[in-house]
Amino acid sequence: MAVEKLEPAPRTWMEKTYDLAGIFVSLVIVVIVTVPWQALRTSSLYLSALAPATFVVYLLMGLLVSPLKKRRAAQNVEKGIVECSLRPGPRSLPSGYTPPGPADKRGWITGCATVRGGTLIFQPVAAFTGSPVGETLILPNIEPLTGGLRTPATGRWYLGQGRRDHTVVYIKTDTGVLEVAGSATALKAVGIYPTEETQRT
Repeated sequence: MAVEKLEPAPRTWMEKTYDLAGIFVSLVIVVIVTVPWQALRTSSLYLSALAPATFVVYLLMGLLVSPLKKRRAAQNVEKGIVECSLRPGPRSLPSGYTPPGPADKRGWITGCATVRGGTLIFQPVAAFTGSPVGETLILPNIEPLTGGLRTPATGRWYLGQGRRDHTVVYIKTDTGVLEVAGSATALKAVGIYPTEETQRT
């Protein structure tokens, strides 16, 4: 079954810079800003203050990037696409499908997904650039399992996109059970979440 690659909203250059080298860029900013104060830079206190100052700049960058990430996530939801991470269970992937590697040490593969007619379509993407990589995964007849629902997600750093407010949902497919982690709001919007009817059963 041939399926076109999903086309999520692209990341801005600021998001890519922050995700890929935020700490380094913050350090460079601190060094450049302190250039006019040569006396400060030769002080013994300079090196001890360098790390805290870099961290503060990094936090400020995060505040600037956060609205961009939220806006992009909202644009994706409007398209029926959710940014998420997927962790296959034993023999849960279709025969012949090879996920792009490497996954992170916990086995999470970052990407974006949508549901069409009960079929989960998952497009792996590069962890930091967000560019599509590898073959699109197609899983028909999915069923979110209430028993596997948990939040926050276990492990913050699954391929750089994990967040502690993410929810992990177990998904039953024709080939097995796998986990999908993402924003609960986005997962609900695209149908990768237990429905109220499912939760009452």
